[in-house]
Amino acid sequence: MVAGRATGLTEQKLAAIGLDPLPDGVYAADERAIVRYAQASTRMEPITDALYADLLEHFTERQIIEICFTVGMSNMINRFHATFHTDVDDDTASALGAVCPVRLPQPPAGRMDDNA
Repeated sequence: MVAGRATGLTEQKLAAIGLDPLPDGVYAADERAIVRYAQASTRMEPITDALYADLLEHFTERQIIEICFTVGMSNMINRFHATFHTDVDDDTASALGAVCPVRLPQPPAGRMDDNA
């Protein structure tokens, strides 16, 4: 969320980022292509020719490589934090605000206590 806000995503866009299908009128066509790609990549679905063609309508191959890298790195970091339910530092918590529009997963069963 912090990165999304830092790049200018509105609260409306952040709240809709996990919706499938994406609502009309929220994202510009190029943003929509990125979000659809990120959703498919995050779900580990195949990147179809149609999805790749949609990216090519808006971006160069070099930009698509950067998008792919950014989404992949974000997924890796998010999977780490989702596994261990890491605490958010004070600076990040204040940047996120009181409510983050994307829900956190439930803690895993048998999670070790911080005091263990």
